[in-house]
Amino acid sequence: MRHDKIILLLTVLGLFGAVGCTDLEENVLDEQLGADLINNPQNIQALINPPYGSLRRTIEWYDYWGLQEVTTDEVIIPTRGSDWYDNGAWQELHLHTWTPDHVRMKNVWDALSQGVSRANTAIYYIGQFDQNATTEQYINEARFLRAYYMYLINDLYGQVPFREADELDFSVTPRVMDRQEATDFIIEEVKAVLPNLKTKAEVGSERVTQGAAQALLAKIYLNHEVYTGEAKWADAITYCDQLIASPDYAVADDYWAMFQKHVAEHPEFILRVPMDGDVTMGSGSVWVNFTLHYNQLFGNYTSTWNGPSTTKTFFETWDMENDARFYDDRIMPETGFNQGFLVGQQYGIDGEALTTRNGDPLIFVPDLDLESSPENAGVRVVKFAPDPNIQDQFSSSNDVPIMRISDIYLIRAEAKLRSGDEDGALDDINYLRSKRSAEGKTLPALTTLTLDDVLNERGYELYWEGLRRQDLIRFGKFTGAYQEKPVTDASKTIYALPTSAIDVNENLTQNPGY
Repeated sequence: MRHDKIILLLTVLGLFGAVGCTDLEENVLDEQLGADLINNPQNIQALINPPYGSLRRTIEWYDYWGLQEVTTDEVIIPTRGSDWYDNGAWQELHLHTWTPDHVRMKNVWDALSQGVSRANTAIYYIGQFDQNATTEQYINEARFLRAYYMYLINDLYGQVPFREADELDFSVTPRVMDRQEATDFIIEEVKAVLPNLKTKAEVGSERVTQGAAQALLAKIYLNHEVYTGEAKWADAITYCDQLIASPDYAVADDYWAMFQKHVAEHPEFILRVPMDGDVTMGSGSVWVNFTLHYNQLFGNYTSTWNGPSTTKTFFETWDMENDARFYDDRIMPETGFNQGFLVGQQYGIDGEALTTRNGDPLIFVPDLDLESSPENAGVRVVKFAPDPNIQDQFSSSNDVPIMRISDIYLIRAEAKLRSGDEDGALDDINYLRSKRSAEGKTLPALTTLTLDDVLNERGYELYWEGLRRQDLIRFGKFTGAYQEKPVTDASKTIYALPTSAIDVNENLTQNPGY
């Protein structure tokens, strides 16, 4: 698996320079894929790697992650002096004042559209080879990946341009599916490939598996009412049941173990994005540089940016004493800081109290001002443990799960509660909480359960993992007020289509409110 992982990463990095076209009118092949490649079945790996490579774009903090988190109560990026203003881009996301020309609207649209296009390329050209078990497997994986990127586009933008893999006349503008049509198509596509995929036991969690297909279906059915107006709670429960019954997955007894450096396979992981500390990933993949203060340097990390924090609104919902997910100190001897929430006086590896650049004590506090904050404003978050000995601080030794089994328990609990089964929902929530007590403490079981309790539990388990916007929309709280953000219009639950996309596809219509 290690050899495949490195090949995948190198392919990804080579393909990142390719332009993602907003209407999917890119060349049938990326620059690296020539006639020799597509005519030689021995090169099949190079055809399936690019659509897998696009998964990395879904974890980069400055694009997709930003749309899912900076717009919510989990993440805020205050301007500090001249730092982090970026022409108001981060403030606009938090305040829900973005426009169709916001840089994130375009970047994310292009990235996800490129993922769809790369999957189509793989489906078509692998389909030209003599068919065998390997080609059929890769085609099914590519079909899943195409459906996954379409799911993300549908979730964010509510419209999905689409052409079949064998529609090679790129002078014809792709048709556009509305949210209902796209949802139906994605469900049927994932159901069609599910029986033909491998299991995690066979290929690992860095490949598309039956478990990944079941998890995606559970997620779609959980949000089905948002997408179509029709609830599908029973269907969500069905696919959660299948995953929970599988011996391939288990809720972690040690929450922080899965977020340590050099962790690839883990019983929690259903689908993960492989990373490699020996390969430069670019600044979008660094998970400590962007939040730590400028003076929180350690090991080979010589550049930290004092950026994203969590909001006071979210921070104050926590049981800070009993919940293991709030704080863990196992990395402090080699970094000087803890995982989880960084609040209060900060220290270096030598135990000395750190200061700001002007010499004041570096004490992180929840209060901040979005437009103008001092260096210490904002509670910071570190989810993934960095490797102090990494050769390039813009690489990463942390594989990133984008689907994991604890989320499935939470999906099932929510679907059960919304269906009237409070006892069943409580069982799932309390099972998860039974695994999350801090050392020497007991995280108490809940005796009753409300939807707010479920939302809170999702926040505790999954914070900063790129899911919060979707959750807040489903619970009717996305446009509500939280720290530094007023109540905003309901139209903001769907993003603006980027101007560049509408300019090249007359079948797209700008979403209401923009």
